[in-house]
Amino acid sequence: MHWHILGAGAIGLLWAGMLNRAGFTTTLLFRNSEKLAAFQQTGKLSLTQAAHQEQDTQQYPADARLVSDPGRIDNLLLTTKAFAAVDAFNTVKPFLSADARILLLHNGMGPQEALAQQNPELNIWAGSTTDGAYQSAPYQVVQAGKGETRIGALNGNMSGLFRQLSPAIDNLIHEPDIIPVLWRKLAINCAINPLTAIFNCKNGELATNPEYRKEMAEICTEVEQVARALGITLFEKPLIEQACHVATVTARNSSSMQQDVMHRRPTEIDSITGFLCQQAAIAGIDVPANQQLLMQVRKLQPETNIQDR
Repeated sequence: MHWHILGAGAIGLLWAGMLNRAGFTTTLLFRNSEKLAAFQQTGKLSLTQAAHQEQDTQQYPADARLVSDPGRIDNLLLTTKAFAAVDAFNTVKPFLSADARILLLHNGMGPQEALAQQNPELNIWAGSTTDGAYQSAPYQVVQAGKGETRIGALNGNMSGLFRQLSPAIDNLIHEPDIIPVLWRKLAINCAINPLTAIFNCKNGELATNPEYRKEMAEICTEVEQVARALGITLFEKPLIEQACHVATVTARNSSSMQQDVMHRRPTEIDSITGFLCQQAAIAGIDVPANQQLLMQVRKLQPETNIQDR
């Protein structure tokens, strides 16, 4: 099986490594010749799996091409930033085969539903992962923590996809209804990411700092109100407890939004808090804490352009 991967950030490279490890072939897609040339200098990607005190590093060859000339695409994994997903997909859409399969794996919500609605004839899946991964150097990805990846169909019949991917992807779970899963990831992101960007702090500080925790509790209450109005079940525990648990478990981590703000990159705020606020407006629910965060983070970021996740 051959997969094209659009979005050569940590998650895209992690999947490329796992797919290659299982004997699949991959093609990384780059948006400009400079990035393509930088990768072609080595032509390989490195995957380090860290478990306790032991580390296992393997290198895998990977084809690489420009998004303007990807060749025929039968299987597409899209891991760009959420705000870039629709434009990135439309760039390669002319190269999709008639029965192509597309898996969307990015933070936030909005692009998944938009692409499914705009392309009802295509086989489109969406997913959510709790894998921890980062790049230690260009095209060298470290799987720092093994989580779960849940995938489910948005359009079409793709029953064979899960069966084919299961041997390659660690802890892969098939979800008959992926929307509640995406909402749970969204809820945690709403509670943690914007606050870490505003306060320029690690995740763990949100659970230990009384001021930060109070603001997080207000955000969580609003998110729960919106989810409840839409018939979405989040967690058995109150969202604030779940968010504090995640913040504690990932205490030393910097959220992607905090890193984006620190490096003056566009953030995914509009696909996270922005999406929540849109859904609140549709449901007729006031979410002042989330609205304020949305405006604050927007002021911290430059104009949006495509970034790999």
